[in-house]
Amino acid sequence: MKKIIALISLLVLLPSLAGCNVKTYNIDFPFETDEVENIEMYYYEGVPSSAEKKVVTAESDIKTLYDMFESLSLEDKKADDGAGAAVTGFRFNLSNGTNYELIYSCNGIKNGNLKSKTGDFQYFTSADIGSYWNNLNTELEATSVSENELP
Repeated sequence: MKKIIALISLLVLLPSLAGCNVKTYNIDFPFETDEVENIEMYYYEGVPSSAEKKVVTAESDIKTLYDMFESLSLEDKKADDGAGAAVTGFRFNLSNGTNYELIYSCNGIKNGNLKSKTGDFQYFTSADIGSYWNNLNTELEATSVSENELP
């Protein structure tokens, strides 16, 4: 009986140990939420010429996005860049006149890359970052934008 319990315990433990080899990262923004004047969100599927933009100004929405990004678990691997990926971009406009940009390319359900030229990184995440376009504040108005405005 003890051998069966030990075997079952081992079988339960092995899958959790297999994930221990993956190194995870987190974003540590070089600014605080009170330094963010607004966040420009951009979204398009497939072609950048169809991009739309929303501007987030409410402090609670800015804090929601800030906290979401800082709590993300990111991995140092790259998901496949599929043609026609949904892209959600974020430009944090700061009170000192600078900005910080993040671009999320979704390549499937909860499967995508998060990169930042400003932060000099590219990581894989299984978070559904693109859902914030529709779910953050349903009253935000989306407007068309040109490709040269995208992060």
